[in-house]
Amino acid sequence: MKNMKQLLLIPLEDRPNLELLDKPRSLYTFAGDCYSPYPNQTIQQFVDSNHTQHPYSINPLPENLVAGKNSHVYDAHTYHTKVPPEAIARLIEHYTEPGNLVLDPFCGSGMTGVAALQTQRRPLLFDLSPAATFIALNFLTPVIENHYQQAIQEILTATRDEELKLYGTHCRRCSKLVPMEYMVWSYGLICSFCQEEFVLWDVARDEQEDVRESKIRAEFDCPHCGQHLHKRKLRRTRLYPVQMGYRCCDSGLQETQCVPNDYDLEIIAACDRHGVPAELWYPTAKLPVGVNTRQAIVHGLNSIDALYTTRNLQAIARLWDIARRWPDEALSLKLMFTVTSLYQRVTRLSEFRFWGGSGNIANYNVPMIFNEQNVFKVFRRKAKTIQNYLATWQHPPKTPFCISTQSATDLHPLPDNSIDYIFTDPPFGSNINYSEMNYLWEAWLGVFTNTQHEAIVNRVQNKTIQSYQELMTQAFSEMYRVLKPNRWLTLEFHNSSAEVWSAVQLALAASGFHLELIQTLDKRHGTFKQFVSDNAVGYDLILHCRKDTHGGTPVYSLRQKKTPYSAINEFLEDKLAQNSGEFVVRYLHVKRQNELDTRKLYSLWLKESMEAGEIVNLDYEEFRKIIYLIIQTKYPNFWTEEAE
Repeated sequence: MKNMKQLLLIPLEDRPNLELLDKPRSLYTFAGDCYSPYPNQTIQQFVDSNHTQHPYSINPLPENLVAGKNSHVYDAHTYHTKVPPEAIARLIEHYTEPGNLVLDPFCGSGMTGVAALQTQRRPLLFDLSPAATFIALNFLTPVIENHYQQAIQEILTATRDEELKLYGTHCRRCSKLVPMEYMVWSYGLICSFCQEEFVLWDVARDEQEDVRESKIRAEFDCPHCGQHLHKRKLRRTRLYPVQMGYRCCDSGLQETQCVPNDYDLEIIAACDRHGVPAELWYPTAKLPVGVNTRQAIVHGLNSIDALYTTRNLQAIARLWDIARRWPDEALSLKLMFTVTSLYQRVTRLSEFRFWGGSGNIANYNVPMIFNEQNVFKVFRRKAKTIQNYLATWQHPPKTPFCISTQSATDLHPLPDNSIDYIFTDPPFGSNINYSEMNYLWEAWLGVFTNTQHEAIVNRVQNKTIQSYQELMTQAFSEMYRVLKPNRWLTLEFHNSSAEVWSAVQLALAASGFHLELIQTLDKRHGTFKQFVSDNAVGYDLILHCRKDTHGGTPVYSLRQKKTPYSAINEFLEDKLAQNSGEFVVRYLHVKRQNELDTRKLYSLWLKESMEAGEIVNLDYEEFRKIIYLIIQTKYPNFWTEEAE
């Protein structure tokens, strides 16, 4: 058998030649009437040609909206926040007629556009982020499923040998060379007492028979001196490969886990020695200093390429090169979409989980133990989810749409009184720093967000809660201007901060909108953060705001009101009397005690407060403490009664 150096340097003899373009496409290649990675010059023409005059009737609206997050469209491509299009479609059908213009000025991944096309409405989507509008474009332009599937298969066949060179390992039972599924890397740490190094994986690993109960302990004893240590307080040294997984003929569908051997280590060393082939482009842009990016920068990951291991960088650069040079332009766009769907999963930011998989979280946290996944296998899996989405369209939609990359604070050149309905999911204060988190996508796309008008609370951008309120006021005022008289803006929002909620309330009032109805939106499948964080709200609110035209002045009067203990007590008594079991979180998949659903209670309290015209003045954390104090003093047998 050839040694590792020989194996890595031989040409890819078995790889079929893909007929690719000589030069790769850029994002600007796809610019046209329906999409632009910069302000779209055809907006007014789109509105003029799709303007409707016929009246509309408002259909019955359900008391509360429920929509799952496990649909094919939801799984196809990650984004930081998404509203299930099934919920948006119900609202669109409530407020509009087929052929009407539907605007989303904070479109994100384009779920409003999907819902509009599915209901034969005509979507107009804006977002400040080129990454967002690129993702939205892909959701709104499905291709024939079989054509996409064939392209994916051709790519995987063509890169089979390269996959083995980068990720090959020998089966420990039959010695066959197979591609690994993943490799686990662990940082070494320095004991703060004896100054000796140890590998975190060796000391903190706590594996249980039920893999869902397995974890990396946050506290443990030093293996050298026996002192009790806290993981987060220790200094990191370097990374060590500690475990890998693969599948082979002898193991069937069962994954085999093992310790990397000399062959596996030499692959890593050879990749680092030779680097990424010169013909492959990859971004080397420096990470901008930001609220989230500093987490990566402080650990030495200060550029986009540094976020990847060398072999993962080569693999994703290969797939990106093929995608951008694919002959068919429509398929090229979808292949680029597939590569961007990998996002953080194939970077050093992918935290290891005993139960498998990895998440895409809205920060650049560098985990102490990360999961280096085989890029080609992740590409294959994500392609399958995209294929499932494409299969939901029997025929490509014929309804026209328009996408523009620009700020919601300036909807020029949209004419006054031209839009039939607005649904939007705006930035949630400081919850997510979109321009920072989209930088990973945008570095590959080659176009970046202009942060000047980004509506956000961000100390690095010198944007306070007052700045956020002013930018949101500008955005809502523009929405008011372009919306037809007596038509509706529906705002989906989610936050645990009272000052963010009050900023949104005041911005709506200043722009002239009248808040007439609030609903809760249960997305059914909550995020991981919503289940484990004490400071996360698990239920979104849907604010229904009408363009009131009484002289063009605001008619939404807000009142400042203190929230005494007695008011929360009365609120809780009322909710528990209706159905106490509705407010209990039961953990079915992990051994964890049932909890009071304070997130749902807070959402309902927000709803009632705002419907009464009161400015929100209580953070979720304060609300939760009051609720638990009431439970402990007035309902000491609550948990026993619920268990029965």
